[in-house]
Amino acid sequence: TGAAASPIPTGRGFITITHGRCAIPAPATAELLTGIPLAESQVEAELTTPTGAGIVKALCESFGPLPAMTINKIGYGAGTKDLPEQANLLRILLGEKSEAATAAPAFETVWVLETNLDDTTGEILGYTQEQLFAAGALDVYLTPIQMKKNRPAVLLSVLAKAADCDALETILFNETGTLGVRRYATKRYALPREAVTVMTHWGEVAGKIATLPNGVREFAAEYEACRKIAAANMLPLRVVIEAAERAWIS
Repeated sequence: TGAAASPIPTGRGFITITHGRCAIPAPATAELLTGIPLAESQVEAELTTPTGAGIVKALCESFGPLPAMTINKIGYGAGTKDLPEQANLLRILLGEKSEAATAAPAFETVWVLETNLDDTTGEILGYTQEQLFAAGALDVYLTPIQMKKNRPAVLLSVLAKAADCDALETILFNETGTLGVRRYATKRYALPREAVTVMTHWGEVAGKIATLPNGVREFAAEYEACRKIAAANMLPLRVVIEAAERAWIS
């Protein structure tokens, strides 16, 4: 699986770059860390450089607490500058997810992008949703809202991984003509899941099994697989879904 990291501490204070004195994080570091959660730091020093930020963005898929894992190796990188009240060390843990991780929800940090729209047609909203999913959005949904001057409108929300935020924001600006997009981090607990197939009277149906924290396994049939069987056999969709669920239980 991909690498995970804690929220990134950039430090605080000022540094001198080619263009003069600027606040930490440096412009290049801040740009590279767009979409990645940062950790507050009281250290008056630059703790994350553009090179470090680039490595983190390229390798890490999630940010948050240490996941349940079995540690195989530990690596340390030491800086040369003495820092007040903390060691100038970077630690990397290499290992495998522990068995506990398969039974408990996995914590990850994801990002929410959202914008209010009161002048966008249904056709454009539908097309935008397709483009967002194609670009890697985890979920896209519309919520009816009411804006200024009593205008009916929609709240377009996108759930995304940090690495995909910039591309998804570009789609929102290009397709909807919005003047602004809000972005904030949130926590998600994802149940462990696996893909399976079950055999029904009309053929195989794909589905997923999710494992709850108490160890109970639940099956859900894939909509597209059930839809195709229902259409081919002129059956109600619910009949195919119920048949797939019975096949899993048996």
